[in-house]
Parts: sequence; C-alpha cells; structure tokens
Amino acid sequence: NKIPSWLGLAQTAQALSTPGAIDVTSAITNMTTDGTDAVTLADGTQGQVKIACMTAGTNTPVAVITPSNLDGGTTITLNAVGDSVVLLFNDSAWVIIGGNSAVVA
Repeated sequence: NKIPSWLGLAQTAQALSTPGAIDVTSAITNMTTDGTDAVTLADGTQGQVKIACMTAGTNTPVAVITPSNLDGGTTITLNAVGDSVVLLFNDSAWVIIGGNSAVVA
C-alpha cells in the first residue's frame, strides 16, 4: 500500500507471557502478565520499528521493559491492559516514537 492508505504488518505477532524477552524478529509483541514482570529487549537493526502491547493480564498487570539501549531512559513500563509503546531503532538505541500510557524511567 501507499501512503495515505493504511499500512499493514504481515508478520504474526509474538505472543509473550511475561517475564521473558521481546523478540526483534516480529514487528509486534502482545504481552500477557499476571503481576509485575520484567521483560528485556535486545538491540534491533537501524530503522527497525517495534510495537509492544499489553493485551491481557490479571492481578494489576505491569510489564517493565528493559531495552539494551534506550534513548531518554533505561526502562519502559506498561501499567495496564491497553498500554503500548512504539519504538524505532536509530543510532544504536531504541527511540520511543509513539504509544499509549507507556512510562519511561
């Protein structure tokens, strides 16, 4: 498709029951957690976009994502179902370019 049409990602999303590692091979990671869980994210490839979403959880779900390299902080926290973060890997670090209710620390 061409802009201004919608853009679609053809890959199957990673389904991650946290704690664990977000992969850098799929564009989207859907996370399920049952409390506060640690999640890691390795470095990507220049220009890569990665989307992480908290799609399900119980017991006040929280996912604390620790990328190997993150511009502007060291962790990204998703505090509830529906929270998300959109990242771009640029100049050897992940840069947050969008999302919903993600907290950077």
